[in-house]
Amino acid sequence: MNQIKSLFGAALFTLGTMGIAAAPASAAEYIGTVEPNDIVEMLRDNGYDDVRIADTDYEDLPILNFKLADSNAVIYFYECGKTGKACEFLQLYVGWSMDNRPSYKAINDFNAGERFSQAYIDDENDPVIEQWVTLEGGISDVNFINTVATFGEVVEKFEDLIEWEG
Repeated sequence: MNQIKSLFGAALFTLGTMGIAAAPASAAEYIGTVEPNDIVEMLRDNGYDDVRIADTDYEDLPILNFKLADSNAVIYFYECGKTGKACEFLQLYVGWSMDNRPSYKAINDFNAGERFSQAYIDDENDPVIEQWVTLEGGISDVNFINTVATFGEVVEKFEDLIEWEG
């Protein structure tokens, strides 16, 4: 019986220390209600120095611009103001004005290999790519920056597809 207690105690100690060793060095900052200025701060704190509020939309919400891959990216905010200034969604967006657009088949093939973003030809016959991010309930800075970085990788692949030389 003492052997079982010893083994059980050793197992608990090992599991406990494994949990401590696997814990991240610093915890992510969680933001419960996300406002546009929180997004600006997260981007700037993570090396996106060129983030700026470029304009406002028809609801007077800020439109953020920043560089992503070799392209100019935009962040649009949606469903803001229901709980103060907090926003429920945002959209990461990159569009390219070009004469030689990719075929619909090339874009469909591209989309088939992507999980979170979508590319399409807009109403001006230009290729665009976008990704929606839900902010409802909050988000951590680590999760958001990883989302932007992943979108940046997708944008780079799309730039290759459309042979963009930004």
